[in-house]
Amino acid sequence: MDKRFKNIKLVVIDIDGTLVDTSGQIGEKTISLARELKRFGIYCTLSSARSFHYSAHIAEELEIEKPFVTLDGALIKDLKNNIVYKGTIKETVIEKTIKLAEANYGKITMCDEENLFITPRNLVIKEYTRLNAPIKEVSGFENVKDILEILVYCEDKSSLHVIREGLKFPRTIGVSLSVTKSPTNEYYLLTIKKKGSDKLKSVKRLVNYLGLNRSNIAVIGDWHNDMPLFDFGAYNIAVQNAIPELKRKADYVTTSTNNDDAVGEVLEIFYNYKLKGGS
Repeated sequence: MDKRFKNIKLVVIDIDGTLVDTSGQIGEKTISLARELKRFGIYCTLSSARSFHYSAHIAEELEIEKPFVTLDGALIKDLKNNIVYKGTIKETVIEKTIKLAEANYGKITMCDEENLFITPRNLVIKEYTRLNAPIKEVSGFENVKDILEILVYCEDKSSLHVIREGLKFPRTIGVSLSVTKSPTNEYYLLTIKKKGSDKLKSVKRLVNYLGLNRSNIAVIGDWHNDMPLFDFGAYNIAVQNAIPELKRKADYVTTSTNNDDAVGEVLEIFYNYKLKGGS
């Protein structure tokens, strides 16, 4: 077994495509071993694009005591509502984004800790993609507070380009922008967050908060947004169904997919190592 297992104290787990299967269920082995490993000083936590609302019930099922990362790094919080980090977007950025989107055929939704807000003008967003928070319809965004993520959808690239250019430095300082294209080519998506509200920086924040270092961390993932974590210097684990780029960066690739409890496979390796005297 890998000698680095000796130092592992925290296992950071992505949710969709990694921890849960296609029906959203966690494997029985994972549930059991996540609890058992605490006896050996190894704790599990989460790092996901999901909202706190949709991550919390999973944290409860795994009896996670540590804070967990949600909205791809915009919020670190535990089940007792202790906040380690909250990347709230300035109201001036929200106002600027709304104006740019309305002038350039963009559709907007915004997330706080619990909800994804949609106005009547933007209801079409429901048809675009699976959303990571409960939908709350509001008449307008004027009274929405503590926004952690803004999503702007455009059907054509040129419209999105204009919106993105309008939000670039120095017009909006302290904002990070990322653009992706839907797998079905139906739309382009601009994600707006407070600068530094990404998975890697927030996992670093969590590690520092817990008084650990990267040699104490194992990360498990499957997708593009997990790529930065694999440059952290932790013990990198890719599930069998992960993208090839992530597998190439991995120290270990599971034989199981997320549908066959890949995380349980990993936790069992750590558990057996401890049972055999690893410390």
